[in-house]
Amino acid sequence: MSRRYTRARIAPWRKRVQWLSTLCLLVIPFLRVGGESLLRLDAGSRTLFFFGASLRIEEFYLLLIVVLIFVFGFLFVTMLFGRVWCGWLCPQTTLADLADWFDSRLKKAGPAPVRAAARQILYAAVSALVACNMVWYFIEPREFFDRLFSGEIGTMAGISLLGTFLLVYFDLALVRRTFCKTVCPYGRIQLMTMERGTLTLEFDPDLKEKCLRCGACVRACPTGIDIRNGLQIECINCGRCLDACRDVMEPGGLGGLIHYTFGRTAPGEPRPVNRKALLMAGVILLLVSLLVAGVATRKEATLKVQRAANAQVRKLPDGSLVNFYIAYVENRGTSPAVFSLEVGQAPGESAQLIGPVRDLKVAANANRKVDLVLKLKPAPAAGRTMELRLVAGGKVVAVSPLPVAVE
Repeated sequence: MSRRYTRARIAPWRKRVQWLSTLCLLVIPFLRVGGESLLRLDAGSRTLFFFGASLRIEEFYLLLIVVLIFVFGFLFVTMLFGRVWCGWLCPQTTLADLADWFDSRLKKAGPAPVRAAARQILYAAVSALVACNMVWYFIEPREFFDRLFSGEIGTMAGISLLGTFLLVYFDLALVRRTFCKTVCPYGRIQLMTMERGTLTLEFDPDLKEKCLRCGACVRACPTGIDIRNGLQIECINCGRCLDACRDVMEPGGLGGLIHYTFGRTAPGEPRPVNRKALLMAGVILLLVSLLVAGVATRKEATLKVQRAANAQVRKLPDGSLVNFYIAYVENRGTSPAVFSLEVGQAPGESAQLIGPVRDLKVAANANRKVDLVLKLKPAPAAGRTMELRLVAGGKVVAVSPLPVAVE
């Protein structure tokens, strides 16, 4: 009696991954850590909220490291798993699959005009959801809906919302898989990063004579290629051809002729090592270490001081010297903070700060401008630099040089 293969199908697992990734994209804007979004780029305050940390534009080096981690991580996944991203995780593929599902469900649902109208309504609903979801990564969902319903969404947000809606609607209605075959540059990048150990879908050449030439694999392929012709740039590693081949071959007691493989090897030959992927993994670990160190050592507050533009240095009758300044206090934390300003002074001199230098309340992730005056007695004979300190909770959290002019 011949052995009957009953291997699990790929399609259910692919759909689970697609739904899980879609759910993550939709839910992340609603999640909060420390009172702020889990992941959001606030254009107004020029701040990236990233898993509990708030990174200002002034901390560009940290933002650059985050971007590099995503870029190298994406390349690392490509080197290991080829175009699995395209077939299993890419939003474009998920949208195309969803549009195909709509079409199949509406195929016999009433008269043709009703089906056409229902199809366009569904496309529009999905496009609106995708457009809103994209904007939520820049504007908090609650604030977004308040501004939307009050008609104060803003020019840039409105353009982004409308532009994304039209782009996604056009994609669902007309483009779909054509994008993967003709426009998307990822397939070209993937060919450049592939090695012998990269995961690919392959028609087993050793079983070529068992192929029934039924064409099921070609009909199942969303990009219309023939996997029997070898590796092709249009293949997105979705596994539909694998399932189709198994459906045909298993009733005859045979397994499918198409498999996922990390590179073919001769009997007894060790599996090829993906050296590029190992190198990329090392780069990613280094970047992650730099990011962790940078976030761990970053200051929660900064202080910058400059001389007031049009204020003249004054010498008072009591022999003291007066200088005028503008200080900028930045709170990089995720909660409001109260600061005070102090000045370091040498023995035998009296340095007094005049202005709102006590109980400086600064909102989370915000700046505050402070006009202040330094009265120094006795007046120094020459200019010098003192130290202005920013204090919170009895601890000095930031310092800035304070230049003292005598004329």
